[in-house]
Amino acid sequence: MEVGINDYIEAEHFRSICEDDYNVSRTCEYEFNSMHHIHNSCEILIIEEGVTDYYIVDEKYHLDPGDVLVIGSMHHHARNMIELPYLRYGLTVNPDYYRSFIFDSNLLRVFETPTVEDYNRYCKKISKEYFDHLVSLIRLLYDEQKSDISANPMKSQMEKALITEIAVTLYRAFRMNERRVIIDPYQEERMGKIRDYITTHYKERLSLETLSDIFYMHPSNISKYFHRYCGFTLNQYINTVRVYEAQKLLENTSLSIAVIAEEAGFGSVNNFIRQYKSLLKKTPERYRQEFRAFISASRSCVPIPMR
Repeated sequence: MEVGINDYIEAEHFRSICEDDYNVSRTCEYEFNSMHHIHNSCEILIIEEGVTDYYIVDEKYHLDPGDVLVIGSMHHHARNMIELPYLRYGLTVNPDYYRSFIFDSNLLRVFETPTVEDYNRYCKKISKEYFDHLVSLIRLLYDEQKSDISANPMKSQMEKALITEIAVTLYRAFRMNERRVIIDPYQEERMGKIRDYITTHYKERLSLETLSDIFYMHPSNISKYFHRYCGFTLNQYINTVRVYEAQKLLENTSLSIAVIAEEAGFGSVNNFIRQYKSLLKKTPERYRQEFRAFISASRSCVPIPMR
């Protein structure tokens, strides 16, 4: 099977990361470039060649061949390439999708960004057996993604089975049974509900006090457990969700900055610009210009086999 240097059209890939249940890719970068973005899908990177640093919520993760990095939903990340070519397999999975068939709270931990300490201890240079098995599962999932349901009965069931096996393989490769659980299952469930509420009500006025009233929890408990659960303070997560929604509008519409600020739930244009620049290190208008230039420049592809 032949795929391109980026085995997708960039605009379509950005859309699929945000909207599709899952997406499989195999990409190779032959030129140094930077990247800043946020998406609501979990992203799993399996590194074949090259060396790069990822910055996730301002923490540095150093990637070498044989490493596997998981970037949790809504975790802003940036990339700095060090050695080329940078060749990796990628899998993005929407949280609503994987939570619809994976129910074990321990297994769900696979889809969260590890701490830098856990990453360096468990996720670097995983065993060749696990690495090769992950690649084989990614290839099978890629084939399912591209297949026609008429020629592949039970397509949906096979996709879910493969993603579950990928999650179990990562759980074993990362030796997650050895890793400390930072929040009990009851509080984890409650924080998940608060996170989901923010994700769907980001346009409304949201504060610690309003969420405390809605979920019948003391504000201090929400603050404590939410940060443990998501790795964000409550306000950081609210602003991240709003910036993510604004990012999609900047990429896919020609709406004015003022209209986008309102649509994303920000109280003022100035606050929107300040929060956007704080997270993505550039103004909304600059992001839109660079995104359009990037899409225009990424039309040609060099075939690389999905082997």
